[in-house]
Amino acid sequence: MAIAGLFLTADADDWAVAKEKNGVSVYTREVAGSDFLEFRGETVVEGSVSSLVALLYDTPNAPAWLHDCSFSMTVEEKAFEENVIFQTYDLPFPAGDRQVILRTKLVWSPKEARLETQEANGYCDGRQTERCDRTRRSGYITIERSRGAYTLTPLNAKRTKVVWQQHVEPGGMLPSWLANALVVDLPYHSLLQLRSLVRDEKYRDLSETQLRAMWLKEYRRYH
Repeated sequence: MAIAGLFLTADADDWAVAKEKNGVSVYTREVAGSDFLEFRGETVVEGSVSSLVALLYDTPNAPAWLHDCSFSMTVEEKAFEENVIFQTYDLPFPAGDRQVILRTKLVWSPKEARLETQEANGYCDGRQTERCDRTRRSGYITIERSRGAYTLTPLNAKRTKVVWQQHVEPGGMLPSWLANALVVDLPYHSLLQLRSLVRDEKYRDLSETQLRAMWLKEYRRYH
């Protein structure tokens, strides 16, 4: 199933530089009908596209690089290109902690890989599985909307440009000024940590074939 309508209409000139430091650039822009900014983070990583996909697909390890993420798990492996995941975020005071179920869609070609994400908070409604039960136990505030994509473009065999674009409606009571401060910290710190972690041996030399085999092993374990 394609994930449509990820981003609302805005021109390229609408982006404003929010932060440029340590090789990471963060831009923000307003979104029509929303009090919350959309962000775009960019950096260049010393790693291949396949190693980055491997890192993004290592769902349980997301807290190691995804800023403020406290827990992450796969809810269901639907196909190699499509999975459903659950994440929780421990946000700084006075923001309450948040949770979200996301459907992910991977499109991979020689030109680039693109991992799209979209909220799917109703996915576990009526599903009585151990992993769906886990999503109902946290009691955190549900993120109402979270839509974005990681675009991975190879510069050469070992260097990749990463662009992460995301718009979030956090749900609950959260002042827009605080949320809009967080949208700079999230991509900045996450991309810094991703850039370091992707050098780890468990990701560094993985090929697409090996990654697909690892995913299939997990699928067979739970299905």
